[in-house]
This record gives sequence, structure tokens and C-alpha cells, in this order.
Amino acid sequence: MIWLKARRAHTALPAGLLALFALVLLVQDSEMVLPSLLSGLQGTPILLTAPVVITTALIFCLNSRLPSAEISGTRRVAALDVALTATYLLVVTVGCMALGELLSSTEAVAVGRNSAFLVGLALCARPWAGEAATFVPVAWVVVVLVLGFRPTGDPYPWTVTPEPVGAPHAAVAAVLVLVAGLAALYSTSRKMP
Repeated sequence: MIWLKARRAHTALPAGLLALFALVLLVQDSEMVLPSLLSGLQGTPILLTAPVVITTALIFCLNSRLPSAEISGTRRVAALDVALTATYLLVVTVGCMALGELLSSTEAVAVGRNSAFLVGLALCARPWAGEAATFVPVAWVVVVLVLGFRPTGDPYPWTVTPEPVGAPHAAVAAVLVLVAGLAALYSTSRKMP
């Protein structure tokens, strides 16, 4: 299909999945010690940064386009983009859940939820940021690492990504942000430069 080749989905998305799953397998529940402005030095799961791989691959894919053909074409490009994004996130979530169960890693399971949240943020920023929307999830992760933890080491509820797998507010936030991002993608897909 020409649309998939124009999006480079056949190369970018499998590469992103491979990188993510390799990272999950190698890192599992390992932590890194990072300084936080509010809680000092603390151990933070390395997999907190893993969804950035997925968002980068997806935004690269969505920004690879043939604008003149898409604007004048009759294909439903917006619906195809939304379907591609949803399918990709479904594969990421199911894959991370399977790896989490296999490795007994709660952090691996949380990567699926965090990927949905960060992809939603990037898609919400994409209409006004364009290709720079790739940096929105990176900025979110940095802000969470620097400002997202109380002095006791517990994450604030607004951070979403470092919350435990079973935190209902984090799951609801991820779904709401993803739905908003998919709506933004659908409404602006043909208008992007």
C-alpha cells in the first residue's frame, strides 16, 4: 500500500518495537539514581524513559508524508493514521504486558500505559509543534524526573508515568490523553505541512 510506504511504517514502526522490547528485556526493573529538585537523589526505574522510543518512531512515521498527494487524494488518510496509531499502541501494550508477565516485571507492564499517555501528549502537541512534537514526551519525562517526586520519594499524581501499574487515575489519564491525541490527529492529519 502506497500510504504505508509513504509513512515509512514498514521500517520505522518495527524498529521502534524492536528497540522497545530489547530495552524491556535488558533493563527490566533496574533503577538509576537521579537528582530531583524536590526529593534529592532517588532510584528511578529506567523503563520510565522507554516509551520515548515508541513516540519518536510513531511521530517520525506520521510526519513522513506526501502532502500534495494526501491533500488532493480520495483516501481517508486521517482514519488510516488513527488506525495505524491505535494498532501500534495495541501491539506495544500487549507486548509489554506479555514481557512483564514473562519477566515478572511490573515496570514492563506499565510501559504500555505510559506509551499511550506519551503518544497522546505528542499527538496533542503535533498540530502546533509539527516535527518538534517528538520532544514533548522527552520534556515530560525530564520534568517528571526533576519535579515529579515528593520528598518521601512518592510520585505526585499529576506525573502519571511513574505511578504503579494499578493506579486507576494514571490509567484514566492515559486513556483521556490518548483519546484527545487521536482526535487531534484525526482533525489535523490532512492539514499538516
